[in-house]
Amino acid sequence: MSWREALGLRLPAPLAQTLRALPAQEAEGLEEIRLYAGRRAAFVIGGQRRETDVTVEPAQMDGLLAALCGHALYRCEEQLAQGFIPLPGGHRAGVCGRMTREAGGVWRMGGVTSVCIRVCRSVPGASAPIRHLLLDASSAPRRVLLLGPPGCGKTTVLRDAALYLAEARGLRVAVADEREELFSGAPCALDVLAGMDKAQAIMLLLRGMAPQVIVTDEIGRAADVRALLDASRCGVGLIASAHAGGVQDARRRPELRRMMEAGAFDRVILLARHGRVQAVCDTSGDEVKEGEHGQLGCGGDGDDRDQRGGLSALGRGEATGALGARDAPLPAAHERHHSL
Repeated sequence: MSWREALGLRLPAPLAQTLRALPAQEAEGLEEIRLYAGRRAAFVIGGQRRETDVTVEPAQMDGLLAALCGHALYRCEEQLAQGFIPLPGGHRAGVCGRMTREAGGVWRMGGVTSVCIRVCRSVPGASAPIRHLLLDASSAPRRVLLLGPPGCGKTTVLRDAALYLAEARGLRVAVADEREELFSGAPCALDVLAGMDKAQAIMLLLRGMAPQVIVTDEIGRAADVRALLDASRCGVGLIASAHAGGVQDARRRPELRRMMEAGAFDRVILLARHGRVQAVCDTSGDEVKEGEHGQLGCGGDGDDRDQRGGLSALGRGEATGALGARDAPLPAAHERHHSL
């Protein structure tokens, strides 16, 4: 079953039909499906919003929510309290509405007003522009933080980097996948702990799986910082991402600043849209010049130097920059479940 057919099963029939009718090239560039109570649904294709002819009435929103949860709302209560629903295949639906707090401090979502479905797809080679930064000159895993605004491709690059280190470099890579969008059901040579608070997951992975690298997404809470600092003190490589427009923006967030000043990361990589590398900095915010970081990683041979282009055609699965001999295409598992 194609991803369009799978998503269509959870959408109102008229919108599912509109999705299936999209020309192939436009479907490959589809990034988001946005639905608003009483208004026309919209597709975001290549960064451009395009309204459809389908209006989702307010009375249909509860049915939409149930369908997104696989008609088992109770299974998604915890995620809904955080404003999202994990979907099969690595897709994710963000949900807005009225939150009410019940006895015991439990939050419940009701009166849904809008839904944003972020579409997941394959982008082989997404991490090629940063691979030379993932390992030091002795091929030991480094500690790298990816920064960028929402929707720029951090998760895509993060996932591909994890696969590269595990499948091409042979490292033991463990993933704390709290929101179930990194490796949802995809067979791969990784240790994935999904659906659990990432701070707890990191500690369990450290104790149980003897990882050489830990990967996680969207850090920022105090508990995340404590877990990552503990991991860094254990000599484990790290790859993580966080929302920020740059290093100085990140340093204005108290928890991220604490982590950076404590030396949890060796390098900070600022990503622009479609995973393009905008800058490589140290944790103080000083940009690392090409001569300073060009020799890092890949056994120090510089195979991947100067690959700053990023993903020129995200929907078509193309990545800029020729891959080095050590960066040959990965096995079939690598070609699945890449999201924006």
